[in-house]
Amino acid sequence: MSRPLRVLVIDEYFPYPPDSGKPIRTGNLLRRLSERHDVTLLCYGIPSDTNGTAPRLKVEFVDPLTDYSGAALYSRLAANLFSPYPYSVTKHYTERFLDRLKELVAKNSYDLIQCEWTPYARYLEAVRNVPTLIASHNVESQIWFRRSEHSDSAAGRVFFGMQAKKMESFERDALRDASWVTAVSQEDADIIRKWGIDRVSLVDNGVDLGFYYSESSKEDDDEMLFLASLDWAPNIDGLKYFLSEILPLVVAQQPKARLTIAGRKPPADLRKYCEAIANTNFVGEVPDVRPYLEKAAVIVVPLRVGGGSRLKILEAMAAGKAMVSTSVGAEGLSVSNKVQLILADDPKSFADASVRLMRSPGERRRLGSAGRKLVEDKYSWDECARKLEAAWFRAAKVGSPASLQKGAGA
Repeated sequence: MSRPLRVLVIDEYFPYPPDSGKPIRTGNLLRRLSERHDVTLLCYGIPSDTNGTAPRLKVEFVDPLTDYSGAALYSRLAANLFSPYPYSVTKHYTERFLDRLKELVAKNSYDLIQCEWTPYARYLEAVRNVPTLIASHNVESQIWFRRSEHSDSAAGRVFFGMQAKKMESFERDALRDASWVTAVSQEDADIIRKWGIDRVSLVDNGVDLGFYYSESSKEDDDEMLFLASLDWAPNIDGLKYFLSEILPLVVAQQPKARLTIAGRKPPADLRKYCEAIANTNFVGEVPDVRPYLEKAAVIVVPLRVGGGSRLKILEAMAAGKAMVSTSVGAEGLSVSNKVQLILADDPKSFADASVRLMRSPGERRRLGSAGRKLVEDKYSWDECARKLEAAWFRAAKVGSPASLQKGAGA
């Protein structure tokens, strides 16, 4: 086996608590790889954020970002209209983070710098003499294009469309300049390769098989569950789509059907919106999702906007649950329609599939068993960490962006 590497990872925050897709993925991978390599994480936050997790992972904190809202946020969004960078890049870029990054690189001989989220790739422009890897959690521009497509207002369509074009330009340049890139789905990897970037590896998402496995079933035939981070715009769009266009069709066939809504950081206006709708149970943030998974007859994933691959689907499959999802919701996963879940891309077919599963425990068990087998065979975190480790060695071997540029010009 190759020697241990010294790796600096840059990211927006420490991956704890594991209450949404990104910290779940980042935390699981870094915790495993820091057992075998010398890994330092540079991020915004304060030392107490670690909560004693990942003891072998070294962490360097930069004072947290300001959380803008109201008039201050709209002022910054307006100013961003004149910036070549998308807002999600300028929002996270500060001189204090850049200075700390330069200081760490000057004091340490890193074999590799990993950018754990594409918008942070702007910082890599200052450290071009070290090999770099960008971990692409999504094709970010694809999310913005889809947000533009599904926006309810003309202003929204224009703004999100502008952000999408800025992000695509930034994303292409950043990934092209990196020593190596990882993608979470084959679909994302194919898009990146179409941009002329061939130094890319697939590193799937994973799931903790032991945590979600359950022998017993306490399913309620009338219970549907929407489980997602409730502070992420694509999830809010999907939830409102389900509530406005799908749930009425479900209730018309199954009057006692209800949707339980669980997830982190729900905005107050979203809670108010959902609680005003009949046949819903808004629980918001919960300490443990397993009791809600266990009770649900059907997990619904009505996403219309998104990218990457869905950790919540993997978790539900690990728990042996039946699901109905849009094609976008299941994008990036090695699933087949009617084998591990049911795919439905219009309100009527989504509602009909949900009702059929609520009425058929046998079909739910069949789908749940097939989903559980799939995650056991393909989506363990240990296997995902092995793939990322291989990408680390490839990136370190390729060399720094500066050396690549020299080679291209030779």
